[in-house]
Order: sequence, then structure tokens, then C-alpha cells
Amino acid sequence: MKIRQSTVLLLIFVLGSISAQAADRACVVPGRGYFRIHVGSAGLFGAFGHDHLIEATKIEGCATIDQKDLMHSSITLAFPTSEIRVIDPKEAKDRPEVQKTMETEVLDVSRYPQVKFESTGVEGAVTGQQLRVRCKLTIRGKTLPVVIPITFMHQADGIYRAVGKFTFKQSTFRIKPFRVAGGTVKVKDELQTEFEIFLK
Repeated sequence: MKIRQSTVLLLIFVLGSISAQAADRACVVPGRGYFRIHVGSAGLFGAFGHDHLIEATKIEGCATIDQKDLMHSSITLAFPTSEIRVIDPKEAKDRPEVQKTMETEVLDVSRYPQVKFESTGVEGAVTGQQLRVRCKLTIRGKTLPVVIPITFMHQADGIYRAVGKFTFKQSTFRIKPFRVAGGTVKVKDELQTEFEIFLK
């Protein structure tokens, strides 16, 4: 028995509608949340150096969220390097110099305008809040795999919230940790990050 073409098209339409309802597209809410990097000092006289706090003031990107099974979700985020700021609250005097060094020697913003996260998979409970997101992280044109643990929730106001922390080494992205005084004072290779992102 042959199935009429109109019936097949109707079936495709219905299945597509169901799929669209199960997956929700949500984008970063501007002006909410944060993405911060904590930079510690190291070296022989590292105790006399300053720790730094850096923040991405602009976060762009969207996610496809499967409400029935979060493991089928995905997200892509981009951070314009020209919008990354040194916000050291206790070192306002040195802030402009640290900002310049970060832009020219560390991030090289003129050649590499973006830091980018692109998920490749999600691990964890189907609908649970504790997840591990496998990502491709691109810094200064070099892309490496990372795994980021996050707490993910769908709030009563309909907005999605993701919170997490992770660490990475600058040297793995071909970044030479900044140093002064012949290397007796330098920043640590390993950086600690923390974030809170809202999507709607």
C-alpha cells in the first residue's frame, strides 16, 4: 500500500513541530551576569606582586536547549577581546598599564578579536542541574578541548541561568605569562575563571 505524498509531508510537519517545541533557542541577556578571570602572582617575589581581576564586559551567543533531555543541548559563546577589562578594585593606579599589557602582549586584540566557546557535548542527568559541558575553547587563534562543570536551571521567570568555574593554563594557548623584574615577579600560568550567564 502506497503512502500518499501529502500524508508524508504532514507527518514531517508534525514531527518537526514536536521537535521545535522540545528545543528552546535562548540567547545571552545583555547586561546581566558576568565572566571573570582571577590572575594570581608567582615567581621568587610573587608575594610582592599584585593579583588581578579581569572581566569580559560583553558576552554574545545563543543556546539550543532541549527541555526534555539537556544532554542534547548546545551553546556557542563569544567574548570580544576589545571588551575585556582589568577591574582590579584595589590597584586603580596600575590598572591602565595592566590593561595595555593585556591587550597588546597577552590577548593581542588587533589580531585575535574573539575568545570563543563552542559546546561539543553535555554530560550529566537528563534534567538535572549539575552538568559537564564539553567545549572547544579558542584563544589567540588556538582551539583546545575543555570540560566545564556548570549548575544549570530554568527560572520561574522563564530565563535560563548557568553558573560555573573552571581553570586553564595560558601556556596551552601559546600565551607567555607576563613577568617583570627579570622573572622574579610574574603572573601564574594557571588562571581561575568564574561565570554567571543568563539566557532568554
